[in-house]
Amino acid sequence: MEYLLILFIVALVTVAILAARVSETFAPYPYKKRQESFFSATEESFMSLLERGCGERYRVFTKVRLGDVITVRSDGLSSTAKRDAANKLNSRLLDFVLCDRTTMKVAAVIELEPVEPSNVQMKRNWFLKNSLSAAGVPFLRFKARPGYRADELGEFIQTKLRQSEYVRAAGPKQRHSESDAAAAA
Repeated sequence: MEYLLILFIVALVTVAILAARVSETFAPYPYKKRQESFFSATEESFMSLLERGCGERYRVFTKVRLGDVITVRSDGLSSTAKRDAANKLNSRLLDFVLCDRTTMKVAAVIELEPVEPSNVQMKRNWFLKNSLSAAGVPFLRFKARPGYRADELGEFIQTKLRQSEYVRAAGPKQRHSESDAAAAA
């Protein structure tokens, strides 16, 4: 009888331990807040400067997926190449995206770089520069350092955007799809 009681208690403890582990493993919402602030102090300061420097003409969006700004072209690529390219786009976040206030068209992408960029950061920026350039989206980079003034930052961005408009206007015209040509006719 005593053995049965001890065996029953051991079985009960074992079931309780297993139940605790199962409920711990299968928690329906195993999430927590990532950090207190959405921005680092440097990003928050730069965002404030961008909004003051460009606020009249542009809206500033942050932490936007690259895949929300550009897409993979559909011509001449295998389905595997398209999928790989789309995964690269969707796995990268942009620091800041400037959009025209009235049309909400993307005007430029801005990256805030560390003062001493790592190899990983340089490869990331190389990919961003080339992919955004291929899509015709201006890409501006700024070092994360103090001393920027809102008015100078706004004027610098305006100058760079005007320069990119001249370069786009002087470059070869992009091919239109057949549906675009039919709509124009």
